[in-house]
Amino acid sequence: MKKVVRKNINNLPYSLHDGVVIGFEVIGDNLIMKFQHGFLRTVEPFEQINGSIEIQKIDWDFSFVYLLDYQNVLCGNVGSFTGKKMELTTFINQFKNAEFNLIDETYGYNTSKFNGYFSEGDIFRECMIEIYHLGDMNYLVEG
Repeated sequence: MKKVVRKNINNLPYSLHDGVVIGFEVIGDNLIMKFQHGFLRTVEPFEQINGSIEIQKIDWDFSFVYLLDYQNVLCGNVGSFTGKKMELTTFINQFKNAEFNLIDETYGYNTSKFNGYFSEGDIFRECMIEIYHLGDMNYLVEG
């Protein structure tokens, strides 16, 4: 039997964990996710870097957001929930003053997924953003 290894992606220059997305800007088939305080460098000196990310050549027909509303349990805990799946463009247009607290990022074949918590005012929901794209993801570093 032949064994083929798919190595974990562990050489990302920045971590988006605990990043707070405060806005989305659509430019054609590209999306810029704006961060409140940027992201964290993954090598020493592990500093916070101001910036945004740009995802290129998005296929908007296959990019979605999942919002989960928990029932009788605090958001993010084990228990019952109801939810809504919407197109990414609908989410961007509908929630202009919301924040997305990014907890986890996952990358696969032409797909970037971001999991975390979405808040608008005093409403909190678990949120998954799934972006299908044929282009690169670029870190737009300020300064």
